[in-house]
Amino acid sequence: MKITSVTAHLMGIPGPGGHSPARNWIFVRVETDEGVVGLGEATTEYHELAVMAMIEGHLADLLLGQDPTRINYIWQQMRRFYWWRDGVVATSAASGIDQALWDILGKVSGQPVYKLLGGSVRDRVRLYARGDLGLESQGEEMRVAAAEGFDAFKFGPGKYVEPYNDEKQVDVALDVAREIREAGGPDVELMIDCGGIFSLQAAHRLTEGLRDEVGMLFVEEPVNMDTPDGLISLRQSFPDVRIAAGERNMTRWGFREWLEGGAVDVVQPDISHAGGISELMRIAAYAEVYNVTVAPHNPYGPVALAAAAHAAAAMPNFLILEHCRHRPWLDEVQLKGPRVVSGNITLDDTPGLGVELDWDYVKAHPYQALNLRTFHDRDNALPLI
Repeated sequence: MKITSVTAHLMGIPGPGGHSPARNWIFVRVETDEGVVGLGEATTEYHELAVMAMIEGHLADLLLGQDPTRINYIWQQMRRFYWWRDGVVATSAASGIDQALWDILGKVSGQPVYKLLGGSVRDRVRLYARGDLGLESQGEEMRVAAAEGFDAFKFGPGKYVEPYNDEKQVDVALDVAREIREAGGPDVELMIDCGGIFSLQAAHRLTEGLRDEVGMLFVEEPVNMDTPDGLISLRQSFPDVRIAAGERNMTRWGFREWLEGGAVDVVQPDISHAGGISELMRIAAYAEVYNVTVAPHNPYGPVALAAAAHAAAAMPNFLILEHCRHRPWLDEVQLKGPRVVSGNITLDDTPGLGVELDWDYVKAHPYQALNLRTFHDRDNALPLI
């Protein structure tokens, strides 16, 4: 079997209510001379056009004529044959291709991908919901998620203060957290994604308030993510609060300093950025050495969801998987795929990843440039976040 084509396909996803764009899903198709087609997803926020060019303008030429079942060999080529390594463009492109290769291997072997990874170590893959539906309040988002069967929910720090002031933002975030806790009740596990926007001092006050008043499964990216130093300090100050990070790290090399330095209790590699299924499993094994659990970052489309679910099913130190409910596009683009039921995915024996897409539907939703996340302080300078 030989690879005959590698292509990338953009699908624009509107935000809640069909307004400002939320994502541009990047689907990867790897075709073979035996008619077997593998699917992957290389979605990233921003840089989508560059990822597309990397897939079709560089990696495709490398892969043509190769055996798609030599996944480790191809992965090493995609990493080592190019001089510049670890940038989100190159690793996202390779991640989508890697997923597609596993899909092909599963289809030709007649096995679901999780069995090729060694078999499931759990009966189901637990998901957490987010406030993605565009409802009137985060409390209402929580109530709807609970009604759908989710027992875990992640939220952001609330509407950004303008001009930006992180101490005032702490007050906003704590108000949101209290509202969600009241709406969800005592048994729902909560997480906050801070997006790296707080100073170490503000993050201390936020973490203390969340611990004492709300109760959290983890606190994500509370401080600047350029180095692990702030997380190390915060984790030492709050040994009773799980600190999570890692969505912006690529490959096991990108996680080395964070794990060896004791920066995190939970790592969050992304299957569409960190190196695909192959590298997500290696990162998880690396984290297991340090008794660190894995909560994969996954606010993307149906192929990434399926790929992450297969990896999570076979991952001993898996904690929980992010799920972004982009409706109706997530459901309508799938002809077949794993379904979310009561906040969980239960995988069956369908060979490969078990996903088929409606390509006419993909084409009917073109690319839309995303709005940038911007911050300015009272002097119109850019804060160090």
